[in-house]
Amino acid sequence: MGQPTLMSDPGYWLSGARIYWSLVRQRIQKGPVFAWRFIGPVPERLAMVPPDLRPSDPLVARDIYEGRFSFSGRVVETGGVSPFSVQPPSANWEETLHGFRWLRHLKGAESDLASANARALVNDWIQSHGRSLSGTPWRLSVTAARVIAWMQYSRLLLLESDHAFYRRFMASLARQVRYLRGLAPSMGDDLEALTVRIALCFASQVLPSSSRFERSAARNLEYQLRAQILPDGGHVSRCPDALPGLLADLLPLAQCYVSVSKAVPQEIVRAVDRMFPALRFFRHTDGHIAMFHGAGSNNFDLAAAVLRHDQNGSQPLGHMPHSGYQRLSKGHSVVIADTGVPPSGPHSYNGHASCLAFEFSNGRQRLIVNSGVDRLDRESYRELARMTAAHSTLVIDDTSSARFARFGKKWPECRFRVVSGPSTVRIERNEDTAAPGFAAQHDGYLKLFGLWHERGLTLRDEGNRLEGYDRLIAGGHRSASAEQHQFDIRFHLHPAIRAEKDDHRSVRLATDQGESWRFTADRGDVTLEDSIHFAGVAGPVRTRMILISGIWPQIDTVEWTLRRFHAS
Repeated sequence: MGQPTLMSDPGYWLSGARIYWSLVRQRIQKGPVFAWRFIGPVPERLAMVPPDLRPSDPLVARDIYEGRFSFSGRVVETGGVSPFSVQPPSANWEETLHGFRWLRHLKGAESDLASANARALVNDWIQSHGRSLSGTPWRLSVTAARVIAWMQYSRLLLLESDHAFYRRFMASLARQVRYLRGLAPSMGDDLEALTVRIALCFASQVLPSSSRFERSAARNLEYQLRAQILPDGGHVSRCPDALPGLLADLLPLAQCYVSVSKAVPQEIVRAVDRMFPALRFFRHTDGHIAMFHGAGSNNFDLAAAVLRHDQNGSQPLGHMPHSGYQRLSKGHSVVIADTGVPPSGPHSYNGHASCLAFEFSNGRQRLIVNSGVDRLDRESYRELARMTAAHSTLVIDDTSSARFARFGKKWPECRFRVVSGPSTVRIERNEDTAAPGFAAQHDGYLKLFGLWHERGLTLRDEGNRLEGYDRLIAGGHRSASAEQHQFDIRFHLHPAIRAEKDDHRSVRLATDQGESWRFTADRGDVTLEDSIHFAGVAGPVRTRMILISGIWPQIDTVEWTLRRFHAS
């Protein structure tokens, strides 16, 4: 799949300088000179308890009571000690622990024992991490999640509490809100900043607040929503998995305004109305979200939970031109394809080289997928999952269509980002209801090899046949006619699919639902190869992929078909 390499890019050093200045500014603002800003009066009470849409599981509540904390694919047995004092097995596990969203499971248990357990754990956190302002517990995104969770589950924590805990809780919550208010201006316009602004807007309604703070919180949140939620409802990061979490926070926030007879800020209403059909757009018929640009083993229960609150019953569009995606739907089949350029700026750290990759599902079964991302976020897999070869699309000379680099190595914020890649994607849709399709081409290989990659996809026979082609076209100032390039077209199969070679250019697929499909190609060498599905529930798992290989210009176009058939 190749390793990301440091690229010479005009915006590279400017981006690095911005990262460095942001980190320095935040470190200064957390220091003793400015720490006095986070000290203030302790609120007497909460004005309301925001609702929560996230699904809960009483079995998880039982595990937590028994000292078993299972987050992000890792399980820690605390053995009677505080979970905040154990060595975290992964960064994601630690962030989830300190974010306290898991309190919903204790709330869902609806017992005095769960309530007492929740109070003890929150009290442990306040005693061990409540004042340090450093490390993972005080990352802005983690703090924002914790502030929202403590407000949403405050009834669970405070209903039978003693006065000492009540005061300690209220003092810590107020301090965390002041901390977010103080550091929010130093943040960029990214998903973390949006989460922080949502938390502050919650605080302006839940905690006794001045009208000035309330207006400022709403204004700043509306600015972030305008900057980050695109006109078609997608998030500017192009990650489909960002939408369920945002909706799960914005819908309860809107309800806070409604419950006190205040007008919901219009940008919240507009963003939610756009995001509902966008979320439906990215869902396969089995409820899972398409795996593009950082989406992987996602929580489809959360997506289902928020969609139940879509009062308009919105339907997905055929394409999302601002987000850069296409969707074909016919019968029980769905195709979702990436036809956009990689995300840029602060959103490029999770961007993938996936232009013209697609996923295909039929009924409750996904057949062709992308590799997704490792839910444990292990560094050994993280960058491999971003390469073009980890997606169901064409690769030239084992080179990704986008290149990655990073500024510095010492900070967790300084991950590899997209520094170059496709800048132009041409799209032509066929709106024929009997055979919906599209053709698109991108210039990600134009500077390197003087070639455009074009892909066309069409659904026929009520979704029982997917026809496609991949073509390489010479273009640009560089002459590619005298050069030869190997191309590989990968079709990564979902781990539940069983595959076997049928003949020279044909592969037979069998699903868990007892259905049979046949993949055929008219040219190139068609083989079955090993692959990795990074988005397995417990981490990466082995799977298979269909590989079509050839040499350009001897072969410039490959036509292929995936057809459902009834086994004899």
